[in-house]
Amino acid sequence: MTEHFTFFLNCFVTLFSVIDPFGAAVTFLALTSDDIAEKRAGQAARSVRVTVVALVVVAFMGSAILKFFGISIQAIMISGGLILVMVSFRMLEGNALIYRSSRLEREEGEKKEDISIIPMAIPVLAGPAAITTVMVFANRANGVGDWVALFAALALSMALTHVILQKSEVMANWLGTTGLRVLTRAMGLILSAMGVEFVLSGVKGYFW
Repeated sequence: MTEHFTFFLNCFVTLFSVIDPFGAAVTFLALTSDDIAEKRAGQAARSVRVTVVALVVVAFMGSAILKFFGISIQAIMISGGLILVMVSFRMLEGNALIYRSSRLEREEGEKKEDISIIPMAIPVLAGPAAITTVMVFANRANGVGDWVALFAALALSMALTHVILQKSEVMANWLGTTGLRVLTRAMGLILSAMGVEFVLSGVKGYFW
């Protein structure tokens, strides 16, 4: 039970940090600034649902995808760890609000009436770092207990993300730019440590 709870905590902390709902909330608020509250709430809920589906599919199909392309899980762990470290550096600099979506993707989202799938769900929430993180933890899952812990961590992360997106306007006004950057940097520090741990585990698994 203790091992499953520890696995759950590792999954939750890493997923919540890499999804970065606070940074996503600011992006969401910018893309829905002209929408009424009801429409914004609907798009937030849809973004979360699409993200959950995408990450669950990755969790179940990740191993098959790796086998198809002949990629070892150690390679994914090392590359994923490097991605997390790169993302964490940007978060530590306070730049997490713009690292996941390109200018063209943001412009496309602004032109669309519904931004819940693109760019919010993909790539803002379910970006490369989140996808890689889920694949690594799914490979690490040992037995039903760990799988339950992984999906519980994903569910809790996305539930909190949903709340934060729904309250994005209130949160932005209350925390302000400085408060959001402090939270982003705190999550970046955690993410950097998890990224290094992924790399070390991948190297160890490859050579030993």
